[in-house]
Amino acid sequence: MSVTIKEISAVERSIEIAIPQADLKAPFDKKVNQYRKQLQLKGFRKGQVPRNIVLARYGEAIRQETVDELVNQTLTEELKKAKIEPVSPLKVNDFKDDKEQDITFTVSVEVDPEIEIQNYDNLGISVPDIVISEAEIKDELDRMLQMWSKDESVDRKSSKGDVVVGEYVEVIIDGETQTLPEQKEFRSLLGESASPGFDEGLVGVEKGETKEINFVYPNDHKNEIYRGKTAQFKVEITDVREIIAPVMDEEFFKNIGLKDEAELTKSIQESLYNNKKNTVRNKAIDEAIDKLIDLNPFEVPPSRVKSLIKHTLQKNNPTDQDFEPTEEQIEGLSPEAIREIKKHRILEFIVNKENLKVTQDMVDNRLKELAIAYQIDFDSLKKHFRQSGRIASLREELRFEVAADFIVGIKKEKEN
Repeated sequence: MSVTIKEISAVERSIEIAIPQADLKAPFDKKVNQYRKQLQLKGFRKGQVPRNIVLARYGEAIRQETVDELVNQTLTEELKKAKIEPVSPLKVNDFKDDKEQDITFTVSVEVDPEIEIQNYDNLGISVPDIVISEAEIKDELDRMLQMWSKDESVDRKSSKGDVVVGEYVEVIIDGETQTLPEQKEFRSLLGESASPGFDEGLVGVEKGETKEINFVYPNDHKNEIYRGKTAQFKVEITDVREIIAPVMDEEFFKNIGLKDEAELTKSIQESLYNNKKNTVRNKAIDEAIDKLIDLNPFEVPPSRVKSLIKHTLQKNNPTDQDFEPTEEQIEGLSPEAIREIKKHRILEFIVNKENLKVTQDMVDNRLKELAIAYQIDFDSLKKHFRQSGRIASLREELRFEVAADFIVGIKKEKEN
């Protein structure tokens, strides 16, 4: 047998294999004997079918089965010897078997390239200090009070801050009449709409009034379809509702599970701090990853890119087991997928190089966060994670987070 391995690129290997016909004899004879033992033909006792009859009836099928098994066995052994770990299905090309000359074929396989990430511990990128201003606390308190507020119907003209309830009668966009939605009712908090012109047209209306509102959608409207377009709405007002803010008394604080206004303010401050900390941390990590990608170029196997894109898109349609991304989807999503794969490999390298580990406290803290988020008892959630085996994947996820923190200067314990 001869084997030749060629490095086509950093992510592709070509394996040329030649198997002598003589290597087929022993496994072929063994398989013929297995067939003889199992066959039961009319006129013969089970296991007593003559060899020549087995060969006459099933010889070609047995030979093909033997060739397939020998090829698979050879490939497995040669890949192991060469320490090649495929990241894509093997592609067999130029297969030749004339039953006289050597069985020859070529196998193409994609692999992850070896990487050596440099300068990850000296990027000069760090997470800035977090400062929460009084104005931010006040804005968040106002937002929360608005969330806890009630609205009541009032017999007067609407003003900014009111909720106007109505139904669409006619909608014309850029001169074209639009089909009205099945749900014609709308509720608009005046002053908070994504279309200020629509809100302005609703100021001063009363219940029972029909109003025509003309405005232009802002150029930064959340829906690109409407940006900069003229709009003509005819609406019927069914209610004007005034927002009544809650009174921050003892009953209010009891209902929200806090002691007093000071505890509420502290809670808001901590929430703002954590949110802002996560935002600036993630921004710093993204900047660091982009810098490491530039400093340490390496290729990504196309099959990994396609696999990630397929996995991402299939989340929207998990029941379609035969789903395959289109060429347009692969082309459009490849840059993002390549970056994500490179990020994973870079962090994986740092995890192993620095021998980064996760403490039990880190695991418990993450489980506590999940328990609070999903309103589940901590001990029950921890037991579920252990019994389902998810605790191992959680540890692995946290290891990568520790590596991400490491490259922006957040050092944590290395021992379990």
